[in-house]
Amino acid sequence: MRMISQKKSRGAGRAMAAVAAIISGLGMAGLTHAATGGQGAAVTNTQLQAEIEALKAQLAKVQHHQNSDWMSKARADQVRAMVKDVLAKSRQESQYMDSQLQAGYDNGFYIRSANKAFQLNINGYMQVRYTYSKSAAGNNNTVSGGPAAGPFGNSSGFDFRRARLILSGNAFKNVIYSISGDFADGSSNVGLGNTFQILDTWIGYEFNPGFMIRAGSMLVPFTHVEYYSSGTEFPEFAASEAPFDPVRSLALDVSGNLNKNTLFYDVQVNNGSKANNLDGSANVTGAGTFQLDNRFGFYGRVQFAGAGNNGDFVDSPDVSWHKHLVWAIGAAAGYEEQNSSAGVYPSPQNSLALAGLASPNGGFLGGETASGTLYRGTVDGHVKYRGFAFNSSIYFQQYNAATPGASNSTPTIYSTYGTGSIWQLGAYGEVGYFLVPHQWEIAGRIGDLTTDGRGKQSMEYTAGLNYYIFGENAKIQTAVTYLPNAAYTSPNIGSVINTSDIIGQVQFQVKF
Repeated sequence: MRMISQKKSRGAGRAMAAVAAIISGLGMAGLTHAATGGQGAAVTNTQLQAEIEALKAQLAKVQHHQNSDWMSKARADQVRAMVKDVLAKSRQESQYMDSQLQAGYDNGFYIRSANKAFQLNINGYMQVRYTYSKSAAGNNNTVSGGPAAGPFGNSSGFDFRRARLILSGNAFKNVIYSISGDFADGSSNVGLGNTFQILDTWIGYEFNPGFMIRAGSMLVPFTHVEYYSSGTEFPEFAASEAPFDPVRSLALDVSGNLNKNTLFYDVQVNNGSKANNLDGSANVTGAGTFQLDNRFGFYGRVQFAGAGNNGDFVDSPDVSWHKHLVWAIGAAAGYEEQNSSAGVYPSPQNSLALAGLASPNGGFLGGETASGTLYRGTVDGHVKYRGFAFNSSIYFQQYNAATPGASNSTPTIYSTYGTGSIWQLGAYGEVGYFLVPHQWEIAGRIGDLTTDGRGKQSMEYTAGLNYYIFGENAKIQTAVTYLPNAAYTSPNIGSVINTSDIIGQVQFQVKF
């Protein structure tokens, strides 16, 4: 348009120049005619005047046309500026209302807006497991006393260890959320039975990758293996891990990844161990009571990747076959206070049952409902290199039972040990190696659980063979575990307290 206008302007200028030359020529002709006295003049003054007037009219039309072209160009520039301004404002004001949606699969199904301000991720996984357990008389490592007499025998069966659906994502860019639940009974808290469970269900705000705040039901930042329950070397966690695992709780949490995801931290205040499913009707004594408590739990965890980054340790085996050695170390600490006394105001809190406590008189005790203070600590290390993986953790906890009041019964720990203070120590180490990269892996684990130097240990020896069909998304795991003295009964592990157990497990996992 600009080139056309310029051509029109140049044409109008030439026309005006021509008209001016004609008028000038006519004027000179008139002067010549007057000087010669009109001799031989064929044109009269009247005719000349008429021609001049006609040329003036033509000149006026040319000027009008030129002015119209200029006005058209000015209007076009104004329209362009207005359109540009409107589009800019429209993009700014409608950034959260982009009508273009994107959908696909990237480590899970997703639906999101074009600018990723809104996103819904859909993930899930199932673990179908067969367990066979043979229990016999135990061989307790003690100079006095021994294990309980039975029950002995064989047991077997199929079950769902996990069957989870996870919805997560973000809204308005920085508002983050997760909604997940488990349809299997294998991860139920004690006393809740075979029911659907709320798991990681929270809402938060991510200021940046290094700082986000969340509130709701979530993992307690303590044991490392809970962060990748679908990416372990074996079908089940180490037997020495469970007595120290707070699992999930209702909590307020601050966490983040720093220094290019080489340093992870998580600090949390919560309702105590395994308290994510407690409400006004669960695990309470008496009618009309509430599951309210002023005895908070406090936990914190840090993890540092000295080589690689923390993304290399979202599972325990080296499925990706790292060409360069990567390693990480982690540490966590926790404190919580529980009160399970019937007369406590406003109601007792009894979500924590201590497992694996060895009796000085023989065998291990059943679950001791906590009523007092609990201190916990753990350190763990991880290495991966060319299909080889090493993982190890050490756990420690100190339990101080509350002094029994006149109206309360004496806690079992007082009558058993003659003291209200006792500690537990657990540790395990495991290795895995891919005989065929990305597909066939062999693994081994050894673990130990000890109570306060009471002369009893619960050892664990496990060997496994795994086949990865599509990495962690589809795999088959097999494991055989030997527990000379099982410290507690666990349907997940297949152990029976105070027996010697040989346990075989086969598990098929599908994950998306």
